[in-house]
Amino acid sequence: MNALGLRLPTSGLQFASPLDLAAWTIAAGVPVGIIALYFLKLRRKPVRVPSTLLWRRSMEDMHVNSLFQKLRRNLLLFLQLLAVALAMLALAGPRFNGSAGEGRRFVLAIDQSASMSATDIAPSRLARAKAEARKVVESMEENDLAMVIAFSDRARVISNYTANRRELVRRIDAIEPTRASTSLREALQVAAGLANPSKMIEGVAATSIVAPKLLIYTDGGFADVEGFSLGNLEPEVVVIGPPSPPNATAADGETPVATSRTPTSDNVAILALQAGRNEDKPEEFQVFGRVRNFKGEDVETRARLLRHDPLKPSAEGTLVDEIDLKLPAQGEQSFKFDLPDAGSAELEVRLDLKDAQPLDDRAFALVGNLRQAKVLVVTPGNRYLVDTLQTSLAEERADVEVVGPDALKTDPVARDLASGAYDLAIFDRVTPTSDPESNAIYFGALPPGPAYAKSTPVTAPIVMDWNVGHPLLQFIRDLPTIRISKALAVEPPAGSTVLIEGNGGPLAFLAPRAGGYADAVITFSLVDGKEFNTDWVLKYSFPLFLYNALQLLGNVGEAVGEEAHPPGQPIVLRADAATETVNLTDPSGRTTTLPKTTQGTFVINATDRTGFYRASWTPRGGKGYAVNQFDPREADLSPRGLVPAGATEAEADAYKIKIGYNPVSGSRQSAPARVDWWKPLALLALGVLLVEWYIYNRRVYL
Repeated sequence: MNALGLRLPTSGLQFASPLDLAAWTIAAGVPVGIIALYFLKLRRKPVRVPSTLLWRRSMEDMHVNSLFQKLRRNLLLFLQLLAVALAMLALAGPRFNGSAGEGRRFVLAIDQSASMSATDIAPSRLARAKAEARKVVESMEENDLAMVIAFSDRARVISNYTANRRELVRRIDAIEPTRASTSLREALQVAAGLANPSKMIEGVAATSIVAPKLLIYTDGGFADVEGFSLGNLEPEVVVIGPPSPPNATAADGETPVATSRTPTSDNVAILALQAGRNEDKPEEFQVFGRVRNFKGEDVETRARLLRHDPLKPSAEGTLVDEIDLKLPAQGEQSFKFDLPDAGSAELEVRLDLKDAQPLDDRAFALVGNLRQAKVLVVTPGNRYLVDTLQTSLAEERADVEVVGPDALKTDPVARDLASGAYDLAIFDRVTPTSDPESNAIYFGALPPGPAYAKSTPVTAPIVMDWNVGHPLLQFIRDLPTIRISKALAVEPPAGSTVLIEGNGGPLAFLAPRAGGYADAVITFSLVDGKEFNTDWVLKYSFPLFLYNALQLLGNVGEAVGEEAHPPGQPIVLRADAATETVNLTDPSGRTTTLPKTTQGTFVINATDRTGFYRASWTPRGGKGYAVNQFDPREADLSPRGLVPAGATEAEADAYKIKIGYNPVSGSRQSAPARVDWWKPLALLALGVLLVEWYIYNRRVYL
């Protein structure tokens, strides 16, 4: 609907004039007035003559100055009318909806992953992406709608469909960079889910009128999303990053040679860092790392090892050692630091260089952060079990307390089991009266409760299979060789994971329990009186199983501090069972309090920053975590999606991003949703006026 109240087509040429009907009426009188002024310009003085024989020429002049003939050859009048016509046309506000504006619903998906923080596009790639998105918003018409999605490894709806351009710009400007990796699939799922159904938003159906246009602002640092149905979304990728190098022409001038193997990635990144005890020298720690050069030229740099004080999280750190690195173009190099055992330490490796992505020039690791599990063993006397838990390696992981079955009836033990004083309780041929407030392992016995009321004895069961992928059975390979005399056949409760499958039913399974705990049930005992019930205790796999159990069920594994935690991913923390809150200090030094979940755990969700996260609680201490950006896809800053100049049609497909069922070629910037023609028309009118002024003053033609 234009200013005159006329509904114009929604695509193609349109008019949007700022003048109302009265103003147009006045404007229409301008050309009429110009013509009238030309008529008034001719002033004649009547003269009486006896004959017109000698005045033919004057008669011809009168003929020329008749009502219409006198204007026929007046160039100035023509130019003035042309200028007025162009000015009026410019005031009519003509605009043309180009191909990019074919849809009047826009879905703006902005990549905020780690690679978008690169500064090779000033001031940053994310800032350029937001600027391109703002162009689309600012070119929207009154009846257009747009929504905004920000995505990295997860997608968030920043703004639902709205026609409020000011609000859309404000929401776009509020998008912040993250350290997370990129997953376009989730962004597509969100966009397709919100855009494809016909939704009534702001009084109109958002998607039933025209197909929404999906504009993705990214550097292409993600895997192709093939086979995904976009519905009626029309994708378009706006690639943010330096241009791809053109395909050069070979010397013979016939075959183009692809030079894109030299990417435009100004970055050197640490892709791995791990710390551990030196197996040959237990009194030493070792820090291993790997650095990759994504540049197209050789780089010499230095890796510096710094030690941080946990009490000063924002301090710079103390230099421990440094190593010179020589990285070939597109190559990588490993490094290693040796340092004496000095207890728990927070270590950082920092590259001494400047590139477009400083984020991955630093990496973090923890050493000596072991936490001992508190373990209760209830056994009538099983020295094989007890001796295995008292090896040097097991004692490093667990503080083991051994009691007899009668101790379960005493108040101190019963109170500690009920209060969660232990991380793990092991019951050897003994069943407590109630579930302990901890994880538990049962050998030759079943947990209390009706779920285990029905069981039948099995004689000489045979191991048929075992779950090699489960953490409790990792590195265990000799289970088929063990012999078992007697076992119990029981149906595991719902949600259980079978660990060892026998010919008479499960021989071992892991059952979840209320409170976030788990029961590992071994349906056969290790000994029967003074005799072996199984020779498993004589195999290598038995101490391995107990070690894995301390790591997993004793929560020791969480305390090693060597696990890789990527940014943005939640970390599940187990503290002492009696602990209700945990204080968490992030890399910036900010401390927050985490409540206990219904599963008995603590979840650290705010892990957007790389660095050290320190959790502490009373009265038993805490543990630390190192969060690192080790994603090679995010570290490789060469943009993807742009077809280099000179590439053939067959070569171009290799550069395109696969979205849905067809490859999508990227563009360097957003095409405007509409093209306004009033500016060139106004300039053209001004040019005509200048010509008219020149002709009038120079009397070139009158």
